[in-house]
Amino acid sequence: MTEGQLVQEICGRLDRGETDRDQFFDQLTRAVADVIGCTRCGVWVFVDTAEGRALRCMAMYDRRLDRIVGAADMYTADFRPYFEALVQDGCVIAPQARSHPATAGFLDHYLLPLDLHSVLDVSFSINGVPFGVFSCEQAGAAQPWTQRQAQMLRQIGSRASLALLHAATAGPDTQPAALWEPSSPNRLLTMPAPLELDAEPAERRRAPK
Repeated sequence: MTEGQLVQEICGRLDRGETDRDQFFDQLTRAVADVIGCTRCGVWVFVDTAEGRALRCMAMYDRRLDRIVGAADMYTADFRPYFEALVQDGCVIAPQARSHPATAGFLDHYLLPLDLHSVLDVSFSINGVPFGVFSCEQAGAAQPWTQRQAQMLRQIGSRASLALLHAATAGPDTQPAALWEPSSPNRLLTMPAPLELDAEPAERRRAPK
């Protein structure tokens, strides 16, 4: 089974009601982590919150723990270089994330504590509007990301877009944003903890003190 067929099968299970949204995100992030060959893989969507536009993590799979880990919302003002890169290029390709201009701001509160060295984040759209981000992270040593890996994430986002929309809007606390505004979203701190989508996050991902 090719990666495209695998993604279609995962989306089909959700469409047929064979899996719920948590199972869908679990299966999708595990599959993408395998396809890309990374330590961690997450799916984020843009949402409106009381604090403004943000990125909310639907699921983050950590291969080291072999399970989904928790995450909190991410806000733009804290990590403007990261969001500006996403807006301009549609992706952040950072083999050396600890020194890359777009991700160096995550160093002390995210990259170092989790032993992460490389970040590959690619946005995906629904009906031409940026809707969310696939994030891939490598622990232990730097990962020389390739354009092929970035393109694979774009293709997965395109194939799974409708299922992602359905799953992301299925929960009462998830309100995906309609438009991408460079001055509003931000990324949160994810730590090894059970995923609680309906609970208030305890810590902000990659948030500075």
